[in-house]
Amino acid sequence: MAGTVPEEVTAGVQAPNGGDTISDVNEKECCKDNSEANQENEEEKPNVIVNNDAEILAEAEKLKTLGNESFAAKKHEEAIKYYSEAISKAGNLAPGTFFSNRAVCRAACSDWEGARNDAAEAISRPGGLTKKVLFQKVRAERKLGLMQDAEATLAMAEENGLRADVEKLLGAEGGQTAKPAATVPPSPVTAKPPAATAAAKTNGDSPDAAAAAKEQGNAKYKEGAYREALTHYQTALTLLSSDDQERRIAILGNVAAAQLMLRRVDDCIATCQEALGLNSENVKLRQRLSSALLAKGDFAAARTALDEAKSEDPAIVSAKEKISEAESQLAAGEAALVKDKAPGKALQIFADLEQKTLFCYPAMALKMGRCYLELKNYPRVLGATQQVLRENPRSIEALLLRAEALYRNNDSGVDSAQWSEPLEQGQKLLREALTFDPDHQGAQQLRKRLKLLVTKQKELKAAFDSREFETSKEIIDTMLEQGHDNPMLLASLYCERARCGVRLKDWTSVLRDVGQATYRNHSMVQPYMLRAQALQALERHEDAVKELESLFSWHREQAVFDKLNDAKFLLRKAKRANYYELLGVPTIASQPEIKKAYKEKASEWHPDKKGHLGEEARKNAEEMFKRIVEAYEVLTDPVKKELYDKGHDLEGIEEQIQKRKQQAQGHRCG
Repeated sequence: MAGTVPEEVTAGVQAPNGGDTISDVNEKECCKDNSEANQENEEEKPNVIVNNDAEILAEAEKLKTLGNESFAAKKHEEAIKYYSEAISKAGNLAPGTFFSNRAVCRAACSDWEGARNDAAEAISRPGGLTKKVLFQKVRAERKLGLMQDAEATLAMAEENGLRADVEKLLGAEGGQTAKPAATVPPSPVTAKPPAATAAAKTNGDSPDAAAAAKEQGNAKYKEGAYREALTHYQTALTLLSSDDQERRIAILGNVAAAQLMLRRVDDCIATCQEALGLNSENVKLRQRLSSALLAKGDFAAARTALDEAKSEDPAIVSAKEKISEAESQLAAGEAALVKDKAPGKALQIFADLEQKTLFCYPAMALKMGRCYLELKNYPRVLGATQQVLRENPRSIEALLLRAEALYRNNDSGVDSAQWSEPLEQGQKLLREALTFDPDHQGAQQLRKRLKLLVTKQKELKAAFDSREFETSKEIIDTMLEQGHDNPMLLASLYCERARCGVRLKDWTSVLRDVGQATYRNHSMVQPYMLRAQALQALERHEDAVKELESLFSWHREQAVFDKLNDAKFLLRKAKRANYYELLGVPTIASQPEIKKAYKEKASEWHPDKKGHLGEEARKNAEEMFKRIVEAYEVLTDPVKKELYDKGHDLEGIEEQIQKRKQQAQGHRCG
């Protein structure tokens, strides 16, 4: 099973080609976004993600991306670990693709029970019922010898019109295939389904047989089995005599209703137009034609279809109101996104519209993608644009939106080689967009900015390596102007400018820059480390300890732990008594000099010579005398003096001496 780079993280999108091989199935499914799952079955209402949900899903999507990369490298166990972490992180928000990806990996590891369970969980999630998930479940059940369960899963696939696709995938693997189910003919209306042949043999092409087929279709329609209902309605059409126009119109209306419920909008439009050719005044048909045109976002055509009825029938009036309401909601969503800067609210409006009314409107995916961009849910943006580009590779807006997502979803440091990669991918997409429309201002401006940022990053690296830190800061200032709309980029740039400040020992500017960095991206670690370093340089050791303690509480890494211990050591060092100053000798004083100074200070501060002073003055003298004795004991003991000179306070000196004794005892025992 060959590995591929996950589709949702690639810059370019290719048009679809022929059928999938079994290796294609395993690889592509592991990298599919939820948007493709929605294409294969009825449209799912996307989760409306705001605030914490957006952050949780963004983190889960990052883990899923790591899983995709591991899968591409054929590291299936590692991929399972990442997918499991993504599922755990997302909790109830986890989409079906998380489970279907893990199912593919478990199948690759021959964990058929795990693959079956994951496929079942994926099916239970919104948008998770796809041909490839059903294939994974059937294959696992057959591997486990659960043939009845496999048949039940195939029956589920048949109910959703996917059995033929699932069996094709099973056949590609060389697995056992069941008897092919009857499929809907290519023609949306008039082709004769297989069921019609048997009915014709039994009953003849008679009105009674057509009525029976229609009643069967009605029963299935009421059950919600629209694919089966459509098959029965098409059978009924083939059983009608050519001159039975009235009943043909009625059954065509039934066909159109089933097609609309299945979201086969183009077929529905064709059926309605065929029926209206027989009777242009049929209100129900005009209403359905209008609904189908509205589903594609063609508001003008939807209104025209109703106006041609030349009727004030309540159904026509209601359909016109539905069009106006959809237009108003669409405008409200645009206003919430652009004017109110409320992408969460806009997403909710668009998602509701997509589910109920505009379910085949290509521009809706881009509108929702724009909402996800503002919510910083970049994987969903990449998924949405991928879906659009798969259907229309020349979509300039999709190429532009995808480039913006790559530009904003760049959490690499400016000093890393990987930082420029998504920007270069974005430039490639924008060049492609400009081949379709060379004058597109949005694409031109963004491409110019990305190109300048990549160029400046190279200049920054050269200046920093040459220790030209003032020049580096000037380059960063230019990049900050270009990246004004990208919080992640700004955070990285401010952090880099703080590094320049450290080299220049401009500690005030370091504190200012790390504050800007953490404000825009609180998950970055380096700015907190740089802030602690600046605080230590300003001798604000207690603040430095607090800063590192806070960092270590959520980023428990060894490097942070070591820095925290160093900061605590420096704090104790800053608070300890200065024994050399206490005795009035330099740090390079000899032992005789130290002893002489001690005698003079001890004589000066001896309590017996302070008896004439007041009580408070005597207590101060006693305390001073104790500290002088303490200084003498430490500075005249070679071991203690060595530790003191290294920065240890009295408590630290005792700790180090005890450690040395324990180590010595350990060596003797050994």
